[in-house]
Amino acid sequence: MTTVIDLWITESPNSTLPGFGDPLVLAAESFNRAHPRFEVRIRKVEVHLMPEAVAQAVAQGNPPDVVEYTYSSTQTALDTRAANGDPLFVPIQRAIGGRTEILGEPVVVEDLVPTVRRYYSVGGELVSVPSMVTTNLLYANKTVLDRAGIEQLPVTWKDLTAACAKIAELPDGPGHGVSWPNYGWVFHMELAGQGALLTNGDNGRSGRATRVFLDSPEMLNYVGWWKEMLDSGYYLPTEELHYFTCMQAFARQEIAFVVTSSAVGQMMVGMAAEAGFELTAGQLPRPDEECSPGGPVAGHSLFLTAGLPKEKEDGALAFLQHQLNEHHGVARICTPGNPMTSLPITRAAYERTTADDWADPFPGFRSATAQVTSAGHTPAAAGPMVGSLNSINIVLTQAAEDVLLRGAEPAARFRAATEEAQQVLDRYNAAALAYPPVTPDDLSAG
Repeated sequence: MTTVIDLWITESPNSTLPGFGDPLVLAAESFNRAHPRFEVRIRKVEVHLMPEAVAQAVAQGNPPDVVEYTYSSTQTALDTRAANGDPLFVPIQRAIGGRTEILGEPVVVEDLVPTVRRYYSVGGELVSVPSMVTTNLLYANKTVLDRAGIEQLPVTWKDLTAACAKIAELPDGPGHGVSWPNYGWVFHMELAGQGALLTNGDNGRSGRATRVFLDSPEMLNYVGWWKEMLDSGYYLPTEELHYFTCMQAFARQEIAFVVTSSAVGQMMVGMAAEAGFELTAGQLPRPDEECSPGGPVAGHSLFLTAGLPKEKEDGALAFLQHQLNEHHGVARICTPGNPMTSLPITRAAYERTTADDWADPFPGFRSATAQVTSAGHTPAAAGPMVGSLNSINIVLTQAAEDVLLRGAEPAARFRAATEEAQQVLDRYNAAALAYPPVTPDDLSAG
């Protein structure tokens, strides 16, 4: 008799990125062949709709067995409740229970890249299994950089400012030097680079996050430099300050630098080739050379539903190991047609993809990998684990937009943003900490 394991994985909004999720699909097919008494059955759900879809399935009495959430919904997943009020998902480390193999599949979670493991851990316990990892990089038009006499990619904010000044001197160069998105994850990385926290409880790592710090000195330091770059004409505020509008401006050669995710590295290669310039990439610039640029990571991870029958739970746990074995760990980095490139999730994949005979899938791949693996072992570098993170990010980005485009005074505007975000978090925690606790109403994901 076949045991079915219902696996829900994320797909891009409106399926705009064909091939998104293919690495997990291929891993499921491989697992089904290797374990014929199991069938991993896949359903794709748009990434921003997943938390709500799962909550609806619980209400209907048919929740999935394994679910993939985007990184910013990790706390939401932990606070999603089963019909009896218990947590819907069981921490992966607890479910594995010290085993070294499950149904013949070697347990590989102990081999996770430490930075990645820390992001998906709370109180030192691994809560989910990562399925895709990415970081932010600085991509550059090397053709323009050569013309401007810029021999090295910027390492610090000061370096980037100086490079943009040189580009501005070109008689027929880009109209601006750089752009990057107004996006929560970028703020998280810039805070981590300064060793600063977004929330209390060690960024929610040692205890539930109950306070937010959107107006910290480090936040205002970043926003102040950003505003200086805008006022100097070096920063281009693209439409909606979005990742893709920044990338499109880069492809049109309106800027020489752009910050975007390593996940779209291969897409960036295609855009540069079509536009006719040479692409290069390096690590995200940081306030000074002493700051760590390595965390926090983004991506997706897989959660295991609690209380499954033993046979099904073991099958699900075995699949979670299978999709991370060295073969699949490497395949998700270079699967043909996959629009999103993961960085190495396990040390085995890291060693293989940083070997001398490895052909990088895009310029900057090794810089991205080094950026992740070099992150400090701190709560700041691990990133925030907090409820309603997407809604808090929206408050954060609205404040930045008001400062950049509408002349708001930074300290006052971000103090108001802190108060607004605190109300968002308080409403969320009121549900999560109620007795009996219930799934919070805010299930937004970004």
